[in-house]
Amino acid sequence: MKNSTGLYLCILTWFAINAADGVWIYYYVKACVDPNPRTGVNKTHAGFEGYEVMMFIFGFFWTSVNTALAWGYFTWALESRRNGDKSSPVLKWTVNLLIAFPIAAFLCIMPAFGGWIVVPLAQRQSWNHRCDSFPMYAVLDGRGFKDPSYIPNVVHFYQGRDELLFSYDISDGASSDFWTFQLREFDAAQSSIPLELYPTLQHIQYDFINDTLTGNCTLPATPGSSITNSTSCMTGTFNPNDWLSFNLTSTIPLNNSAPTDTIPSTTTVLRTVDKQWAFNGDDAPSLILDTVDPLTDKLQSTVLRTAVTKRGDCTQLKVCLGGTDRPGGLVGAEVLSPMGLIMIRQSDYAQSCTIPDSN
Repeated sequence: MKNSTGLYLCILTWFAINAADGVWIYYYVKACVDPNPRTGVNKTHAGFEGYEVMMFIFGFFWTSVNTALAWGYFTWALESRRNGDKSSPVLKWTVNLLIAFPIAAFLCIMPAFGGWIVVPLAQRQSWNHRCDSFPMYAVLDGRGFKDPSYIPNVVHFYQGRDELLFSYDISDGASSDFWTFQLREFDAAQSSIPLELYPTLQHIQYDFINDTLTGNCTLPATPGSSITNSTSCMTGTFNPNDWLSFNLTSTIPLNNSAPTDTIPSTTTVLRTVDKQWAFNGDDAPSLILDTVDPLTDKLQSTVLRTAVTKRGDCTQLKVCLGGTDRPGGLVGAEVLSPMGLIMIRQSDYAQSCTIPDSN
């Protein structure tokens, strides 16, 4: 009786450890492909790296335990047959081949290699569908380590699933203290771009000495004219450190506005949901950026959120765009101003992740 109780306790403990290891792997995968908002697993980048190391160390140990148990089970099954156990041999070997062997293989492989197997599949799914519920998304395409210096760091803006509308690029010119995020080209016919998705804020400059930014809007001199005029339409401040934040005042017109129209001024405060959004080239930028109620200092609606890097091409990062509820809010200052800073950080990661191995 005591032996049976001890055996049952060992079996229950074994089941519990396998289940706990599955939970361990689940939260690792979730932190890799859906890191925002943060959990206890990835609250800090260093903490997540420690979690990852311990998971793989334990995983290899537990794989060896499960492999030893599986070897013992199948050895016992063979010995039983050799020693004259002839009862229902077809049924027993059917059970072993169709049930026991797949379960054993799963339990021998997943503890050590589950993270490496599941993350690529989940990452591809996240890349394809994370932004499905958002009206727009952007793909930040950074210059790789081996790319020539004239290759730009470009942000491509899409409507819906895959309709490319326009692109911006980021550059620092002659000084790393002053960066410019500006319209590069229209990828769709301008006449086909919906009015509220047409970007009139076409030039943003970041001053990293004073942490300020300014923007210029471009409009036709008269509705339908090919002649354009540019005017100042946005000013603000930003905090590029762990808690990325912006305080923006803008008068962004729609593309059908006349130069004489009075555009109401709006002031918006933005802040990330979690601390630490950039990782000095060790990882891609990762954040959810929300509007902030200026009276209560509480977060409100999501303006944008990063998704994942593209599987097989770490230079590309997808960002889901929610914008604001104002006319033109999907391409207003609240979206375009942060996108330039995120692209700067993604360009750092694109360089880092494509450095060839020293071996």
